[in-house]
Amino acid sequence: MTGNTLEIIQIISSVIGSVAVALTVVYLAIQVRASTRATYSQTYQTAVAALGDMAAIVAESKEKSRLYAVGMADPDALDEDEYLQFAYLGISLFRKYENAYFQYRSGMIDDAFWDGHRDNLLWFYHRPGTQRWWRERRLGFSKAFREYLESTSEADMAVQKERFV
Repeated sequence: MTGNTLEIIQIISSVIGSVAVALTVVYLAIQVRASTRATYSQTYQTAVAALGDMAAIVAESKEKSRLYAVGMADPDALDEDEYLQFAYLGISLFRKYENAYFQYRSGMIDDAFWDGHRDNLLWFYHRPGTQRWWRERRLGFSKAFREYLESTSEADMAVQKERFV
């Protein structure tokens, strides 16, 4: 083979190698994007299920529903055992919201998801009974979540005048 033939073979080999690398990068980008979409979808589904499960727990009996509604409005109307139950329901609910807040801050759930759930969270948070419970239990939650909630007011949520629960 002549020198020119070897140069042509090297150039062709280099071009083929470059194209192969470019195709590999494109393939990997497509795979990463698909994986990211699947992770977002799973995070959304998990957060929705957790918050839905909490609603189901409160709604599973007339007594729990009454207890939670009374506890949010006027915790002094509950006896000691009822208040304890209300407190544990609050822990469960706010743990789920704390997770949703973390996922939102991490970019794993989007603004559209967070906006509706934020309004629910703030509605629960700004109820008189929840405020009492929060003062007693706030240190059990992450600093970022505490600071977020404590920086809000009822004016930060959508108007919900007709809302009972």
